[in-house]
Amino acid sequence: MTDRLFNLIKNITPRKWHWILDHDGHKRYFANMSWMFGGQMFSLLVSFFIGAWVARYLGPENYGVLNYSIAFVGIFGFISTLGVDGILNRELIKNPEKREVLLGTVFRLKLIGGILALALSVVSVMIFQSDPLIRILVILFSFSFILQSINVISNYFNANVKSKNNVRASILSTVISSLLKIIVISLGKGVIWFVVVFVLDALWQGIGLVISYRNYGLKINNWIYDKVLGKEILKNSWPLMLASAAGFIALKIDQVMIGSMLGNREVGLYAAAVKLVEVWYFVPGIICGSLFPAIVNAKKTSMKLYQNRLKNLYILMTIIPILMAIPVTLLAKPVIHFMFGNGYLESVNVLRIYIWSSVGLFLGWAVGQYLMTENLVKTIFWLNIISMILNIILNFIFIPMFGIIGSAWATLISYAVTPVGVWIIRNNLGKFINIK
Repeated sequence: MTDRLFNLIKNITPRKWHWILDHDGHKRYFANMSWMFGGQMFSLLVSFFIGAWVARYLGPENYGVLNYSIAFVGIFGFISTLGVDGILNRELIKNPEKREVLLGTVFRLKLIGGILALALSVVSVMIFQSDPLIRILVILFSFSFILQSINVISNYFNANVKSKNNVRASILSTVISSLLKIIVISLGKGVIWFVVVFVLDALWQGIGLVISYRNYGLKINNWIYDKVLGKEILKNSWPLMLASAAGFIALKIDQVMIGSMLGNREVGLYAAAVKLVEVWYFVPGIICGSLFPAIVNAKKTSMKLYQNRLKNLYILMTIIPILMAIPVTLLAKPVIHFMFGNGYLESVNVLRIYIWSSVGLFLGWAVGQYLMTENLVKTIFWLNIISMILNIILNFIFIPMFGIIGSAWATLISYAVTPVGVWIIRNNLGKFINIK
Protein backbone atom coordinates (compact mmCIF):
# COMPACT_ATOMS: atom_id res chain seq x y z
CA MET A 1 0.00 0.00 0.00
CA THR A 2 2.78 2.44 0.92
CA ASP A 3 4.65 1.59 -2.32
CA ARG A 4 1.60 2.48 -4.43
CA LEU A 5 1.15 5.73 -2.53
CA PHE A 6 4.85 6.56 -2.92
CA ASN A 7 4.69 5.95 -6.70
CA LEU A 8 1.57 8.09 -6.98
CA ILE A 9 3.32 10.99 -5.26
CA LYS A 10 6.35 10.46 -7.50
CA ASN A 11 4.18 10.62 -10.64
CA ILE A 12 2.73 14.01 -9.68
CA THR A 13 6.08 15.42 -8.51
CA PRO A 14 8.38 17.43 -10.84
CA ARG A 15 11.11 15.25 -12.35
CA LYS A 16 13.90 17.39 -10.90
CA TRP A 17 12.83 16.23 -7.40
CA HIS A 18 12.82 12.52 -8.25
CA TRP A 19 16.37 12.07 -6.94
CA ILE A 20 15.02 12.86 -3.48
CA LEU A 21 12.14 10.40 -3.77
CA ASP A 22 14.37 7.67 -5.22
CA HIS A 23 16.71 7.75 -2.21
CA ASP A 24 16.32 4.47 -0.28
CA GLY A 25 16.49 6.22 3.09
CA HIS A 26 13.76 8.67 2.11
CA LYS A 27 11.56 5.80 0.91
CA ARG A 28 12.04 4.08 4.25
CA TYR A 29 11.11 7.18 6.26
CA PHE A 30 8.14 7.83 3.99
CA ALA A 31 6.85 4.29 4.41
CA ASN A 32 7.31 4.56 8.18
CA MET A 33 5.46 7.88 8.35
CA SER A 34 2.69 6.55 6.09
CA TRP A 35 2.08 3.65 8.45
CA MET A 36 2.05 5.99 11.44
CA PHE A 37 -0.25 8.50 9.79
CA GLY A 38 -2.67 5.97 8.35
CA GLY A 39 -2.88 3.93 11.52
CA GLN A 40 -3.31 6.93 13.78
CA MET A 41 -5.92 8.40 11.45
CA PHE A 42 -7.91 5.17 11.68
CA SER A 43 -7.55 4.86 15.46
CA LEU A 44 -8.27 8.48 16.24
CA LEU A 45 -11.19 8.86 13.86
CA VAL A 46 -12.85 5.71 15.19
CA SER A 47 -12.14 6.81 18.77
CA PHE A 48 -13.39 10.31 17.99
CA PHE A 49 -16.75 9.23 16.58
CA ILE A 50 -17.25 6.69 19.35
CA GLY A 51 -16.25 9.41 21.83
CA ALA A 52 -18.84 11.77 20.36
CA TRP A 53 -21.45 9.03 20.78
CA VAL A 54 -20.34 8.65 24.41
CA ALA A 55 -20.67 12.44 24.90
CA ARG A 56 -24.20 12.43 23.51
CA TYR A 57 -25.10 9.43 25.66
CA LEU A 58 -23.74 10.86 28.90
CA GLY A 59 -24.78 14.49 28.37
CA PRO A 60 -22.67 17.56 29.33
CA GLU A 61 -22.89 16.94 33.10
CA ASN A 62 -21.72 13.30 33.21
CA TYR A 63 -19.36 13.87 30.28
CA GLY A 64 -17.84 16.65 32.35
CA VAL A 65 -17.38 14.30 35.33
CA LEU A 66 -15.63 11.80 33.06
CA ASN A 67 -13.27 14.37 31.54
CA TYR A 68 -12.57 16.07 34.87
CA SER A 69 -11.47 12.72 36.31
CA ILE A 70 -9.27 11.95 33.30
CA ALA A 71 -7.73 15.43 33.45
CA PHE A 72 -7.08 15.08 37.19
CA VAL A 73 -5.23 11.79 36.65
CA GLY A 74 -3.39 13.24 33.65
CA ILE A 75 -1.66 15.79 35.86
CA PHE A 76 0.38 12.93 37.38
CA GLY A 77 1.27 11.36 34.03
CA PHE A 78 4.76 12.85 34.05
CA ILE A 79 5.71 10.64 37.01
CA SER A 80 4.92 7.46 35.09
CA THR A 81 6.94 8.53 32.01
CA LEU A 82 9.86 10.01 34.00
CA GLY A 83 10.74 12.02 30.90
CA VAL A 84 12.86 9.16 29.54
CA ASP A 85 11.18 8.55 26.17
CA GLY A 86 13.21 11.11 24.26
CA ILE A 87 16.46 9.87 25.77
CA LEU A 88 15.54 6.22 25.09
CA ASN A 89 14.76 6.99 21.43
CA ARG A 90 18.04 8.84 21.03
CA GLU A 91 20.12 6.09 22.67
CA LEU A 92 18.43 3.31 20.69
CA ILE A 93 19.33 5.15 17.49
CA LYS A 94 22.93 5.83 18.56
CA ASN A 95 23.57 2.48 20.26
CA PRO A 96 21.32 -0.22 18.74
CA GLU A 97 23.58 -2.95 20.15
CA LYS A 98 22.46 -1.94 23.68
CA ARG A 99 18.80 -2.69 22.96
CA GLU A 100 18.25 -5.26 25.72
CA VAL A 101 19.80 -3.24 28.53
CA LEU A 102 18.20 0.04 27.40
CA LEU A 103 14.69 -1.43 27.14
CA GLY A 104 15.05 -3.45 30.35
CA THR A 105 16.31 -0.52 32.36
CA VAL A 106 13.73 1.96 31.12
CA PHE A 107 10.92 -0.58 31.56
CA ARG A 108 11.87 -1.02 35.24
CA LEU A 109 12.08 2.75 35.71
CA LYS A 110 8.67 3.29 34.11
CA LEU A 111 7.09 0.52 36.16
CA ILE A 112 8.33 2.17 39.37
CA GLY A 113 7.19 5.55 38.04
CA GLY A 114 3.74 4.13 37.28
CA ILE A 115 3.34 2.82 40.82
CA LEU A 116 4.37 6.21 42.25
CA ALA A 117 1.97 8.04 39.92
CA LEU A 118 -0.87 5.72 40.97
CA ALA A 119 -0.15 6.34 44.66
CA LEU A 120 0.10 10.13 44.33
CA SER A 121 -3.04 10.34 42.20
CA VAL A 122 -5.05 8.33 44.74
CA VAL A 123 -3.74 10.31 47.73
CA SER A 124 -4.42 13.63 45.98
CA VAL A 125 -7.99 12.84 45.01
CA MET A 126 -8.76 11.71 48.56
CA ILE A 127 -7.44 15.03 49.87
CA PHE A 128 -8.81 17.49 47.30
CA GLN A 129 -12.08 15.84 46.21
CA SER A 130 -15.10 15.01 48.32
CA ASP A 131 -17.27 13.71 45.49
CA PRO A 132 -17.39 9.88 45.89
CA LEU A 133 -17.97 9.28 42.17
CA ILE A 134 -14.95 11.35 41.12
CA ARG A 135 -12.83 9.58 43.73
CA ILE A 136 -13.79 6.18 42.31
CA LEU A 137 -13.16 7.28 38.72
CA VAL A 138 -9.75 8.75 39.50
CA ILE A 139 -8.63 5.66 41.45
CA LEU A 140 -9.73 3.34 38.62
CA PHE A 141 -8.13 5.40 35.86
CA SER A 142 -4.84 5.70 37.77
CA PHE A 143 -4.15 1.99 37.26
CA SER A 144 -3.44 2.76 33.59
CA PHE A 145 -0.08 4.21 34.70
CA ILE A 146 1.24 0.75 35.55
CA LEU A 147 -0.03 -0.85 32.34
CA GLN A 148 1.66 1.80 30.17
CA SER A 149 5.19 0.78 31.19
CA ILE A 150 5.32 -1.92 28.48
CA ASN A 151 5.09 0.85 25.87
CA VAL A 152 8.90 1.05 25.89
CA ILE A 153 8.62 -1.44 23.03
CA SER A 154 7.14 1.34 20.89
CA ASN A 155 10.35 3.34 21.38
CA TYR A 156 12.32 0.45 19.91
CA PHE A 157 10.08 0.33 16.83
CA ASN A 158 10.25 4.12 16.37
CA ALA A 159 14.04 4.17 16.63
CA ASN A 160 14.32 1.41 14.02
CA VAL A 161 11.78 2.98 11.64
CA LYS A 162 9.35 0.07 12.12
CA SER A 163 6.36 2.04 13.34
CA LYS A 164 3.88 -0.21 11.54
CA ASN A 165 4.11 -2.46 14.59
CA ASN A 166 3.03 0.39 16.87
CA VAL A 167 0.20 1.14 14.47
CA ARG A 168 -1.05 -2.47 14.55
CA ALA A 169 -1.06 -2.43 18.36
CA SER A 170 -2.93 0.87 18.36
CA ILE A 171 -5.54 -0.44 15.92
CA LEU A 172 -6.04 -3.57 18.03
CA SER A 173 -6.59 -1.43 21.11
CA THR A 174 -8.94 0.94 19.28
CA VAL A 175 -11.12 -1.82 17.85
CA ILE A 176 -11.50 -3.67 21.17
CA SER A 177 -12.07 -0.45 23.11
CA SER A 178 -14.68 0.82 20.64
CA LEU A 179 -16.60 -2.44 20.76
CA LEU A 180 -16.60 -2.36 24.56
CA LYS A 181 -17.88 1.24 24.61
CA ILE A 182 -20.69 0.31 22.23
CA ILE A 183 -21.60 -2.58 24.54
CA VAL A 184 -21.60 -0.26 27.57
CA ILE A 185 -23.90 2.20 25.78
CA SER A 186 -26.19 -0.61 24.57
CA LEU A 187 -26.51 -1.94 28.12
CA GLY A 188 -27.25 1.55 29.47
CA LYS A 189 -24.36 1.50 31.95
CA GLY A 190 -22.94 4.53 33.76
CA VAL A 191 -19.72 6.53 33.63
CA ILE A 192 -17.72 4.09 35.80
CA TRP A 193 -17.88 1.46 33.07
CA PHE A 194 -16.39 3.87 30.53
CA VAL A 195 -13.41 4.51 32.80
CA VAL A 196 -12.84 0.75 33.09
CA VAL A 197 -12.77 0.55 29.28
CA PHE A 198 -10.28 3.44 29.14
CA VAL A 199 -7.96 1.69 31.60
CA LEU A 200 -8.04 -1.52 29.58
CA ASP A 201 -6.94 0.39 26.45
CA ALA A 202 -3.36 0.26 27.72
CA LEU A 203 -3.64 -3.50 28.26
CA TRP A 204 -4.78 -4.25 24.70
CA GLN A 205 -2.07 -2.02 23.24
CA GLY A 206 0.58 -3.63 25.41
CA ILE A 207 -0.46 -7.10 24.25
CA GLY A 208 -0.20 -5.97 20.63
CA LEU A 209 3.29 -4.54 21.17
CA VAL A 210 4.53 -7.71 22.88
CA ILE A 211 3.22 -9.88 20.04
CA SER A 212 4.94 -7.69 17.42
CA TYR A 213 8.18 -7.68 19.41
CA ARG A 214 8.17 -11.48 19.60
CA ASN A 215 7.49 -11.72 15.86
CA TYR A 216 10.98 -10.28 15.30
CA GLY A 217 12.46 -13.11 17.33
CA LEU A 218 12.99 -10.80 20.30
CA LYS A 219 12.08 -11.69 23.88
CA ILE A 220 11.20 -9.55 26.86
CA ASN A 221 12.89 -12.19 29.02
CA ASN A 222 16.21 -11.03 27.58
CA TRP A 223 15.81 -7.50 28.91
CA ILE A 224 18.44 -6.50 31.44
CA TYR A 225 18.16 -3.94 34.21
CA ASP A 226 21.34 -1.96 34.74
CA LYS A 227 21.32 0.03 37.96
CA VAL A 228 24.19 2.29 36.88
CA LEU A 229 22.53 3.00 33.53
CA GLY A 230 19.24 3.67 35.28
CA LYS A 231 20.87 6.31 37.48
CA GLU A 232 22.54 7.87 34.46
CA ILE A 233 19.25 8.01 32.53
CA LEU A 234 17.43 9.58 35.48
CA LYS A 235 20.27 12.05 35.94
CA ASN A 236 19.87 13.19 32.33
CA SER A 237 16.09 12.93 32.22
CA TRP A 238 15.04 14.94 35.26
CA PRO A 239 14.79 18.21 33.28
CA LEU A 240 12.69 16.34 30.70
CA MET A 241 10.56 14.80 33.44
CA LEU A 242 9.85 18.21 34.94
CA ALA A 243 9.29 19.59 31.45
CA SER A 244 6.88 16.71 30.87
CA ALA A 245 5.19 17.57 34.16
CA ALA A 246 4.71 21.13 33.01
CA GLY A 247 3.39 19.89 29.67
CA PHE A 248 0.91 17.47 31.26
CA ILE A 249 -0.29 20.12 33.70
CA ALA A 250 -0.59 22.76 30.99
CA LEU A 251 -2.61 20.30 28.87
CA LYS A 252 -5.01 19.21 31.62
CA ILE A 253 -5.12 22.02 34.17
CA ASP A 254 -7.72 24.01 32.24
CA GLN A 255 -10.37 21.30 32.64
CA VAL A 256 -9.49 20.78 36.30
CA MET A 257 -9.75 24.53 36.97
CA ILE A 258 -13.03 24.83 35.04
CA GLY A 259 -14.46 21.96 37.07
CA SER A 260 -13.39 23.59 40.33
CA MET A 261 -14.49 27.12 39.41
CA LEU A 262 -17.55 26.60 37.18
CA GLY A 263 -18.80 23.01 37.51
CA ASN A 264 -18.95 19.67 35.71
CA ARG A 265 -21.35 20.80 32.98
CA GLU A 266 -18.91 23.49 31.85
CA VAL A 267 -16.12 20.91 31.79
CA GLY A 268 -18.25 18.78 29.47
CA LEU A 269 -18.90 21.71 27.11
CA TYR A 270 -15.24 22.69 27.08
CA ALA A 271 -14.07 19.08 26.65
CA ALA A 272 -16.28 18.64 23.56
CA ALA A 273 -14.45 21.48 21.80
CA VAL A 274 -11.07 20.23 23.00
CA LYS A 275 -11.75 16.73 21.65
CA LEU A 276 -12.34 18.17 18.18
CA VAL A 277 -8.89 19.77 18.29
CA GLU A 278 -7.03 16.96 20.05
CA VAL A 279 -8.04 14.55 17.28
CA TRP A 280 -5.28 16.26 15.26
CA TYR A 281 -2.63 16.17 17.98
CA PHE A 282 -1.25 12.89 16.62
CA VAL A 283 0.02 14.69 13.51
CA PRO A 284 3.03 16.53 15.04
CA GLY A 285 3.92 13.43 17.06
CA ILE A 286 3.92 11.26 13.93
CA ILE A 287 5.88 13.72 11.81
CA CYS A 288 8.50 14.42 14.48
CA GLY A 289 8.66 10.83 15.71
CA SER A 290 9.22 9.53 12.20
CA LEU A 291 11.71 12.22 11.15
CA PHE A 292 13.69 12.36 14.40
CA PRO A 293 16.04 9.52 13.36
CA ALA A 294 16.69 11.34 10.06
CA ILE A 295 17.47 14.58 11.89
CA VAL A 296 19.84 12.89 14.35
CA ASN A 297 21.61 11.02 11.54
CA ALA A 298 21.84 14.18 9.40
CA LYS A 299 23.80 15.92 12.13
CA LYS A 300 26.35 13.09 12.02
CA THR A 301 26.69 13.47 8.24
CA SER A 302 26.52 17.18 7.44
CA MET A 303 25.70 20.30 9.44
CA LYS A 304 24.20 21.89 6.33
CA LEU A 305 21.91 18.90 5.77
CA TYR A 306 20.97 18.93 9.46
CA GLN A 307 20.07 22.64 9.39
CA ASN A 308 18.09 22.30 6.15
CA ARG A 309 16.05 19.44 7.58
CA LEU A 310 15.27 21.48 10.68
CA LYS A 311 14.25 24.47 8.57
CA ASN A 312 11.92 22.35 6.43
CA LEU A 313 10.43 20.83 9.59
CA TYR A 314 9.65 24.29 11.01
CA ILE A 315 7.96 25.36 7.78
CA LEU A 316 5.92 22.16 7.57
CA MET A 317 4.83 22.42 11.20
CA THR A 318 3.60 25.97 10.64
CA ILE A 319 1.64 25.38 7.45
CA ILE A 320 -0.23 22.23 8.55
CA PRO A 321 -1.99 23.67 11.66
CA ILE A 322 -2.97 26.85 9.80
CA LEU A 323 -4.57 24.78 7.04
CA MET A 324 -6.43 22.86 9.76
CA ALA A 325 -7.52 25.91 11.76
CA ILE A 326 -9.13 27.92 8.95
CA PRO A 327 -11.91 25.44 7.96
CA VAL A 328 -12.56 24.45 11.59
CA THR A 329 -13.05 28.11 12.52
CA LEU A 330 -15.51 28.64 9.66
CA LEU A 331 -17.46 25.40 10.22
CA ALA A 332 -17.38 25.24 14.03
CA LYS A 333 -21.13 25.51 14.59
CA PRO A 334 -22.32 22.82 12.13
CA VAL A 335 -19.50 20.51 13.25
CA ILE A 336 -20.42 20.82 16.95
CA HIS A 337 -24.11 20.34 16.16
CA PHE A 338 -23.46 17.29 13.98
CA MET A 339 -21.04 15.59 16.35
CA PHE A 340 -22.48 16.37 19.78
CA GLY A 341 -25.99 17.76 19.30
CA ASN A 342 -27.81 20.88 20.49
CA GLY A 343 -26.77 20.33 24.10
CA TYR A 344 -23.18 21.30 23.24
CA LEU A 345 -23.74 24.43 21.09
CA GLU A 346 -22.09 26.57 23.80
CA SER A 347 -18.85 24.86 22.75
CA VAL A 348 -18.77 26.60 19.35
CA ASN A 349 -16.85 29.74 20.34
CA VAL A 350 -14.45 27.69 22.45
CA LEU A 351 -13.64 25.60 19.38
CA ARG A 352 -13.07 28.68 17.20
CA ILE A 353 -10.42 29.94 19.61
CA TYR A 354 -8.90 26.66 20.80
CA ILE A 355 -8.16 25.36 17.29
CA TRP A 356 -5.57 28.14 16.78
CA SER A 357 -3.55 26.86 19.72
CA SER A 358 -2.53 24.06 17.33
CA VAL A 359 -0.08 26.42 15.63
CA GLY A 360 1.92 26.87 18.83
CA LEU A 361 1.61 23.18 19.66
CA PHE A 362 2.90 21.99 16.28
CA LEU A 363 5.80 24.44 16.29
CA GLY A 364 6.56 23.45 19.87
CA TRP A 365 6.98 19.83 18.75
CA ALA A 366 9.38 20.89 15.99
CA VAL A 367 11.42 23.07 18.34
CA GLY A 368 11.52 20.18 20.79
CA GLN A 369 13.25 18.00 18.17
CA TYR A 370 15.90 20.67 17.71
CA LEU A 371 16.45 21.07 21.45
CA MET A 372 16.54 17.30 22.01
CA THR A 373 19.06 16.78 19.21
CA GLU A 374 21.26 19.52 20.67
CA ASN A 375 20.81 17.97 24.15
CA LEU A 376 19.37 21.26 25.44
CA VAL A 377 17.02 19.46 27.83
CA LYS A 378 17.17 22.22 30.44
CA THR A 379 15.88 24.69 27.86
CA ILE A 380 12.92 22.39 27.20
CA PHE A 381 12.31 22.29 30.95
CA TRP A 382 12.30 26.06 31.42
CA LEU A 383 10.11 26.73 28.39
CA ASN A 384 7.52 24.21 29.57
CA ILE A 385 7.60 25.59 33.10
CA ILE A 386 6.99 29.13 31.82
CA SER A 387 4.16 27.89 29.59
CA MET A 388 2.55 26.00 32.49
CA ILE A 389 2.77 28.93 34.92
CA LEU A 390 1.39 31.32 32.31
CA ASN A 391 -1.48 28.93 31.55
CA ILE A 392 -2.44 28.65 35.23
CA ILE A 393 -2.25 32.41 35.81
CA LEU A 394 -4.29 33.22 32.70
CA ASN A 395 -6.90 30.61 33.63
CA PHE A 396 -7.25 32.16 37.08
CA ILE A 397 -7.81 35.55 35.47
CA PHE A 398 -9.83 34.62 32.39
CA ILE A 399 -12.20 31.92 33.69
CA PRO A 400 -14.05 34.22 36.16
CA MET A 401 -14.17 36.96 33.51
CA PHE A 402 -15.05 35.04 30.35
CA GLY A 403 -16.01 31.51 31.45
CA ILE A 404 -14.87 28.56 29.33
CA ILE A 405 -13.96 30.89 26.44
CA GLY A 406 -11.39 32.51 28.72
CA SER A 407 -9.75 29.14 29.28
CA ALA A 408 -9.46 28.66 25.51
CA TRP A 409 -7.66 32.02 25.23
CA ALA A 410 -5.34 31.01 28.08
CA THR A 411 -4.37 27.83 26.22
CA LEU A 412 -3.85 29.67 22.93
CA ILE A 413 -1.49 32.20 24.53
CA SER A 414 0.46 29.71 26.65
CA TYR A 415 1.06 27.30 23.74
CA ALA A 416 2.88 30.07 21.87
CA VAL A 417 5.52 30.27 24.59
CA THR A 418 7.81 27.46 23.33
CA PRO A 419 8.46 28.65 19.75
CA VAL A 420 8.55 32.32 20.75
CA GLY A 421 10.69 31.48 23.78
CA VAL A 422 13.34 29.75 21.67
CA TRP A 423 13.38 32.75 19.35
CA ILE A 424 14.08 35.03 22.32
CA ILE A 425 16.55 32.70 24.06
CA ARG A 426 18.66 32.19 20.95
CA ASN A 427 18.34 35.93 20.24
CA ASN A 428 19.00 35.20 16.62
CA LEU A 429 16.27 34.02 14.25
CA GLY A 430 18.90 33.10 11.67
CA LYS A 431 20.49 30.67 14.10
CA PHE A 432 17.08 29.18 14.83
CA ILE A 433 16.13 28.40 11.23
CA ASN A 434 19.50 28.93 9.56
CA ILE A 435 18.48 31.97 7.53
CA LYS A 436 21.61 33.90 6.57
